[in-house]
Formats: sequence, structure tokens, C-alpha cells
Amino acid sequence: MAEGTATMELNVGSEVQRGWRVLVVAGELDIDTVPVLAARLDSDVTGTHAVLDLSGLQFMDSTGLALVLEWHRKLADAGGQLRIASVQGPVRRLFELADVAGVLSLHDTVDLAVQASAETPR
Repeated sequence: MAEGTATMELNVGSEVQRGWRVLVVAGELDIDTVPVLAARLDSDVTGTHAVLDLSGLQFMDSTGLALVLEWHRKLADAGGQLRIASVQGPVRRLFELADVAGVLSLHDTVDLAVQASAETPR
């Protein structure tokens, strides 16, 4: 490990569940790691329905939030939806402070997020 400040990494896993692209995000989402998630979203989200599983995300800053909101808007514009699952304490607080909990589609678990059909009328 190099001396100095240790930067937390961001790990992104990806799978498909019930027609939803599920990205499992773990670590810290900040100005240094946003490009990692942005690249995975660009490469993996080929449809218009995606779920971000944030159960392993310990930290998110405003740049991470901006990316989530950008993708929320992008998929909504395409007639789809971005759903957020398993938001943990610090990230949930950020959502509340930024007043986006009412904008984003938040679910307690990935299972609940993908259960609501992608075909549900909007």
C-alpha cells in the first residue's frame, strides 16, 4: 500500500435479473471513482431499465449523486426507469439532504426493485 491517503476503490458488478440490468456498486462513489461507474453504465445498460444495488456503497458525494440523477433522467427520457436498491445510511442521508428521495425510485432490496415489472404502466 502506498503511503499517504488511501483512496477507497469502487467495485461494480453487473448481472441481469428479470430483464433488469442490475449494477452492484460497492466502495465509495466520489469524484475519483465516478468515471468507473459511468463507464460501466455506458457499457452495460443497453436497455432502458436498470437497478443500482447500493448495499455495498459506503459513501457517495455530489458527483456520484449527479451521475445517478443523470442516468435517472436518461432512462426516463427513453421510456424506462432507473431504480435504486438497498441504500445504506450515509448514502440515504445524502439522498434526504439533496431532497431526491422523492425523485428517485428507491427500493429496500434488489428483489423488490425487479419484482415490479418493467412493463408496469408509468
